[in-house]
Amino acid sequence: MVTYVSLTNELLRRLNEVPLDTAGDGFDTARNVQALAKDAVNNSIRLILQDGREWPFLKTTYTQTLSAGTRTYDFPTDTSTVDWDSFYLKKTPGIGNQPNKLGIITFEDYTQNYRVTDDSDTGSGLSAPTLAYQTLEEKFGVTPVPDNSYEVEYVYWSYPSDMTVYNDECSIPSRFKHVIVDGAMMFMMRFRSNEQSASVHQSNFEQGIKTMRRLSTDDELYLRSTVIRGRS
Repeated sequence: MVTYVSLTNELLRRLNEVPLDTAGDGFDTARNVQALAKDAVNNSIRLILQDGREWPFLKTTYTQTLSAGTRTYDFPTDTSTVDWDSFYLKKTPGIGNQPNKLGIITFEDYTQNYRVTDDSDTGSGLSAPTLAYQTLEEKFGVTPVPDNSYEVEYVYWSYPSDMTVYNDECSIPSRFKHVIVDGAMMFMMRFRSNEQSASVHQSNFEQGIKTMRRLSTDDELYLRSTVIRGRS
């Protein structure tokens, strides 16, 4: 992982400007071109993340502990999108439940076919959930309503906050740091009213994002059977 200060300093060196102290001294109080360089780095990262919300390096596996009698739950605050096909009821120690992949239904399906039963159950009808759904408040719900502290695991894509501290680690892998710097150079050249140079860096930046997407999404594991089946 690369850090906020290392990216800022790489940008400053490209601009032939004085780098900041790598130990963080004076980083928070940086002024003029150094402060602009810090902003440009965050702006570049923000554009990359907005280009596609489901970057593989933003995938996070999260476990939500359910509460008996509670049917809806918030997603983590940094959630961008959710992999609804990944909801899984784990085997929870001390409960002895059977693990199970949760089926996914729409909120309309839940309202029409399951909500009345959940609203009517006061305890005896509670059990291990078998289905999950998205609420209108962008939370997720489970049905049947849980009767114990089950654990539900799912995958989501995060949307990281801007870096603020000198040693904050960048969410984008270090092999793509040149793309971040190209994007930051585009912003710096625009600040200097050098539109010709800004256009060159913009082109490099956009091409770099395309390469990032190709390298990040084209290497999924795929297994294919080579067995030749004969007729029975």
